[in-house]
Amino acid sequence: MKKIRSLGTSREIKVIMASLLFVSLCSSPTVFGHSAAGNESRSRLEQKQSISSKESLTSPGIEHFADEFFEKPNVKQKLVGAAFVVVSDNKVLLNKGYGFSDLEKKTLVDPKKTIFRMASISKVMTATAVMQLVEQGKIDLDQNIESYLDGLPLHNETEIPLTMRHLMTHTSGFDFTDYISSTKGKDEQSLEQFIKENMPTVIRTPGESYRYDNFAFNLQGYILQKIVGYPFEEYMQEHVFKPLHMNNSDFRMTEQIKKNLATGYGMDGQPKTQYPNDPVIVPDGGMFGTSSDIAQFMLAHLNEGKLGDTTILSKTTIEEMHRTQVSIQEQVPTMALGFEKFYRHAYHGQVVIGKAGDLPGYHSWMWLIPDKKIGGFVITNSDSSQELGEELFTAFMDHYFPEEKQDIEEWPLHSSELTAFTGTYRYLRQPYMFFDIKNELGGLSISGPNGTHTLKPIGDLLFVDEDGNQAAFKRDKRGEISYLDYLLPDSWLGKIPDLPKYVDVANDEFTEAIYTSTKAFIKNDNDTLDTHYFPEKGVTRGEFVSHLIQFANLRPSEKSSFFKDTEGHRYGQSIQTLAEIGILQGTPDNRFYPNRIITRQEAATILWRLSMSVNIPRVSAQIADNPAPWAEQAVKFVVGAGIYGPDVTTNQKGNINYRSHDALLHKEMAVMWDRFIEILTSGS
Repeated sequence: MKKIRSLGTSREIKVIMASLLFVSLCSSPTVFGHSAAGNESRSRLEQKQSISSKESLTSPGIEHFADEFFEKPNVKQKLVGAAFVVVSDNKVLLNKGYGFSDLEKKTLVDPKKTIFRMASISKVMTATAVMQLVEQGKIDLDQNIESYLDGLPLHNETEIPLTMRHLMTHTSGFDFTDYISSTKGKDEQSLEQFIKENMPTVIRTPGESYRYDNFAFNLQGYILQKIVGYPFEEYMQEHVFKPLHMNNSDFRMTEQIKKNLATGYGMDGQPKTQYPNDPVIVPDGGMFGTSSDIAQFMLAHLNEGKLGDTTILSKTTIEEMHRTQVSIQEQVPTMALGFEKFYRHAYHGQVVIGKAGDLPGYHSWMWLIPDKKIGGFVITNSDSSQELGEELFTAFMDHYFPEEKQDIEEWPLHSSELTAFTGTYRYLRQPYMFFDIKNELGGLSISGPNGTHTLKPIGDLLFVDEDGNQAAFKRDKRGEISYLDYLLPDSWLGKIPDLPKYVDVANDEFTEAIYTSTKAFIKNDNDTLDTHYFPEKGVTRGEFVSHLIQFANLRPSEKSSFFKDTEGHRYGQSIQTLAEIGILQGTPDNRFYPNRIITRQEAATILWRLSMSVNIPRVSAQIADNPAPWAEQAVKFVVGAGIYGPDVTTNQKGNINYRSHDALLHKEMAVMWDRFIEILTSGS
């Protein structure tokens, strides 16, 4: 499963990896059905002039390059183990391990034997299998998927049918695209059971907007096994892995997989306990394999679907998979079929497709340059090396495809034309990330987690900031500017309604936090804006949980409630979601008391438990008050993390009095969300 990546280079925002928290070839019909006509010549972004490579790509040369890269002090410092493979012209030029698969046992990474969790690299495997069924006429990419669901209900609030093409390009329009898995208190969950219990609703027009979609790829796996009549994992073995001699690859966590599976390490350098896949078969991210296996896959995709005497897909199908399918603007490509267009800043005039993968303890990036028949793949087994894939890819492209810098011509826009771009744009994947765009002194400014920057127009709906980051906009079906592609590779941002003006919010030290948190919670279809915030009103336990569920963008559970007093309650489904993953614990008599006003220490404990489950750094601090023993660690966490504001006091020693036993007020909850947003978006 692809988790929300850290986006960190100097060009991009550093975001804590908290994903569980929140973690036609033409316009006429073809075998692929109807597809919007597209120009697969290099986009403006990809037309940057490349200069001659410093050297040709050879086995000795790439090994020297790789050795130098992995010897860099900043790389060695964060690396536990890695495998790196490069292919070119139907040959493997390099397949080498670096560091340790198990640090304690001093077991070195063996690229032929060491197995890693491939995470979302799994998605291009699933997409490849789906395209085999497209070739056989069993799937039409542009047909309503309801015909493949065997009666499984799909709620679609739009007038546009949901298709496989939408599922394969992260443009489904689902309301929930990520999920939290938990095996606590239950047996292994099958793929079919998972799909039936977690089917989201289509709330945005399919194909209109891009939002990374883990569920969509699990749904593809479910559809595949329904069509072929046997399990997804068996199909993958017989029709993808075995034909390509991917001998160590599997979607099942067998004993052999466990034996050779690299240990994953956290940000703190400590080994992680190996965890099962949930559901037990996960088409979106459950694949295990070696770098040698990925080399075989890349060779096939770079050789028109062939590996030796084996053909897994036709040349035409391969070309369709690699063709850009989704772009916010023609100059800014986003998705092929299963393959994505991350790290565009490093393409240097080349047409690149790729796939990234992230799970706790494992991080990977695969890139293909189809017209050069070159591919690369790197995978690591530590969260501290999460950004290494982008760093290595950028170094590779800088070395072998250096770019000649060119001046960018400014696109003239009148100040009055800039007003259409102004507003707040919220990250479609998680609501706690947003950018504000203003028309100031005849130019656009954009403010967000990376500070405030100036946007210079360089094309129709296309801008660039002073750091060279592109900001591309898209109009919706009404012709209004509604979407933004800026910095975040796994989702566009959607324009939200103007904020309400609360008549009961004074201009005081809480005001900024109140309006900032409102940006995270305001509904896209918010036609009737609230006029009151009730800042001095206490927050109920159920209300706090509901806000946290919205903040984390988690799907409310449809299962029967664990607690006697939450079944049928307005916040019951949200409460049940956190109870199922072990975040909420009721009283001995199996009650939750959702209508009771929540205390500050209770709210801190709930937030702390969720934070600890998703790799938020463990921090602590001395405090001046005396919370209940069960809340002490949580209160010290929120204080140490700075999740407080004018709602606390300080004693003579400088220690914070968190007022643990007091009721949490609406304005204080706003401060909590405001400060938590800072943590999640600053990487600090």
